[in-house]
Amino acid sequence: MSDRKIPIDQVHLTELIRNPVIVRLVSILDLASLSILELLEYDLERREISYALSEGVIAIDKTNSPSSSSQLHTTEMMREDSILLRGDSYFYDFLNSKVTLTELGLYILDSIKEDQSKKELPVNQANQFDLSSFNPPTRP
Repeated sequence: MSDRKIPIDQVHLTELIRNPVIVRLVSILDLASLSILELLEYDLERREISYALSEGVIAIDKTNSPSSSSQLHTTEMMREDSILLRGDSYFYDFLNSKVTLTELGLYILDSIKEDQSKKELPVNQANQFDLSSFNPPTRP
């Protein structure tokens, strides 16, 4: 995932877990590994993605990152009528690189899932049994 180890500060971790952008981003990446371009299609902003990258919640997956030589032919990059020119290949590669959750991102995701499961499971002890149709016998 990430080569960089980030010490987990409880205050900072709480701040990240309470951040709705981080929660949304982590929840989206739980479903699948997406590219940065696909994250932008989920209505995330560039600064939100950059924030998650800088905080170590997500990282660019270097094993699946496209290289300009495998994605683009040099003749395509040389044509001026092409949208993608030689200087834009780095930006193109960056947008198409896959993003994965780091160890910190996985921890946040687990915390969110645990919190959601706690909210779904509470049982009200008073209403555990429905006694509304029960008519106890009356004494003579």
